[in-house]
Amino acid sequence: MVRETIQKQSVEALKARDKRTRSLLGGVLAAFIEEEKKEGFSGFTEESERALVARYVKQLQGAVDQMGDRPVAQDYRDEIALLSPYMPQLLSEPETRALVAPLAEQASGLGQFMGLVMKDHKGKVDPKIVRTIGQELGLN
Repeated sequence: MVRETIQKQSVEALKARDKRTRSLLGGVLAAFIEEEKKEGFSGFTEESERALVARYVKQLQGAVDQMGDRPVAQDYRDEIALLSPYMPQLLSEPETRALVAPLAEQASGLGQFMGLVMKDHKGKVDPKIVRTIGQELGLN
């Protein structure tokens, strides 16, 4: 699973005395531990691990956007690059279009269309692409 792979990568960095990589991976590993401590936690699945990594990367991206060109922002960018292979893999625009276009007939508006798509395909499709497709199909 994703967490195990990240932990192995962290151990390899430790053995190689790569303090930078180890430090960068430490943040997301801490996020896994925090998630486990939450009340009602029932265990990780591959999908939930990827979703956690995605949330963590989104937080980092928000910090980068606020910091601009400060040196610490580069550390966050490096961490995002290091974690990108563990992010959920989203469908391309043509694949998304083929998947969601039939659902447009069932929806009376853009909000309902988004709800139908995201209910079954959250984490598989980019919501921005879905919204664009809905608008192109005349849903408002």
